[in-house]
Amino acid sequence: MWWGYSQPLDLQAEVAQREDRVLSNIEVLIVGSGDARHIVKTLASSYTHPDQTITYHVIEPTLEQVARSILLLSICLENDLGLQEATRYYLEILGNTLLRPATAKYLAKCAKQLIDIPTRTVDCPWLSLEKFKHKDRDNLECIFKFWTRATREGVPIVNYWDRRIRKLLKTRYDYREGVFDWDYYMVLKPRCTTNLTVQEYRFWRNNGVAFTWLEGEPVRSNPTLLNNIIQHGPGFIHYAYLGDIVNGPFFTWSTVEKNGDKLRATDIAEREVMRAIHEIRTKEPLCEDHVGAHRDASILNGIIVSQMPDIEMENESWISTEEKSKKDKKISWMEVPNHKIIFHPATSLESLKSKCEYVNRFHLIWVAHNMTKQLANLAPLISTDAPIIVELRKHMADLRKEDLQNFTRELKEIAQENGLRSLYDFDSNEHIFARFCKD
Repeated sequence: MWWGYSQPLDLQAEVAQREDRVLSNIEVLIVGSGDARHIVKTLASSYTHPDQTITYHVIEPTLEQVARSILLLSICLENDLGLQEATRYYLEILGNTLLRPATAKYLAKCAKQLIDIPTRTVDCPWLSLEKFKHKDRDNLECIFKFWTRATREGVPIVNYWDRRIRKLLKTRYDYREGVFDWDYYMVLKPRCTTNLTVQEYRFWRNNGVAFTWLEGEPVRSNPTLLNNIIQHGPGFIHYAYLGDIVNGPFFTWSTVEKNGDKLRATDIAEREVMRAIHEIRTKEPLCEDHVGAHRDASILNGIIVSQMPDIEMENESWISTEEKSKKDKKISWMEVPNHKIIFHPATSLESLKSKCEYVNRFHLIWVAHNMTKQLANLAPLISTDAPIIVELRKHMADLRKEDLQNFTRELKEIAQENGLRSLYDFDSNEHIFARFCKD
């Protein structure tokens, strides 16, 4: 639920492929992407297209996913972060249960400042939460407050992770390394074209740390991966970790064709996120020499972090002083004048089709693999001949060939029932996306 299983798409290019004319205003609806990667990619690629105003309407199933999307977008758009600094903050917060101390300190500071967005006491020109009710905004504020406190005080997220692994594997827990190797060699490696190494995958399956570098140990809990956060008196309660423990966050920014480079999935993801942030800032392509310029290329594939840090380091509490926090500099975001991101509550999936202003409104709709049953609610919202892109389940290691065949068949039936025509014959065993249009 915290990340997608497909690469980020340039939504502006997707619309242009189906439109004969250049639209002055594009409206897209993104349902359940979980990590804002399509918005980041579209922002990064916008300089390669004619000037167009793009409005992103985003629906996520939970408020925690909304808060994470806002945080990840803020990292990409913040003026005061260095390029490598922003890249690693993004990847660690996206996919690691444990963060390096520098990342954790940034998260605590940033979350404290993002508290002011739902209360409208700070102007965030690229974001709108006006569709949320006051209760939802209060809950968003609560989530940001929890992140600030939990990052300082620590939560036993590695224990939560281990409990999930034990519950999933049961009697096979003592032989989990063999289970992880099977999933990698027999499922993911034949099915997926990535630079994901077995060491990276096994390390993530064991403890939830996906992206690692030699410069700094991940020792602080990442509270943005916790679910059902509720304020309770002076404190908070939450429902541990309910996210993915089988597939990993590698199939977002690491899914590229192999070209002979001896790089890990982490190195590919770092390159792609760095390129996106650089292009957002400069409107120019990234020089490849910038990527990994601080490291010796001969050891990129030679050393992989494979040991967990001391648990006492992870549980050490930080002390925060209110006087110091008052002096914190406010976040300064770069200007993206032609782009606006509007979040809608999850209840909008049922209600938008009954509102005249949304019927036939969108020039593109993107739908996550676990939201396909919502196509009945989404089909009335797409304009004629505009694309609906559905994420498939090719990169999910817990599904076998017959499961993917059943998913393909069910998706085709749902699309046909709702008047959607497939633009090509797709198969979840072979394709990452299915594309439909409404005649």
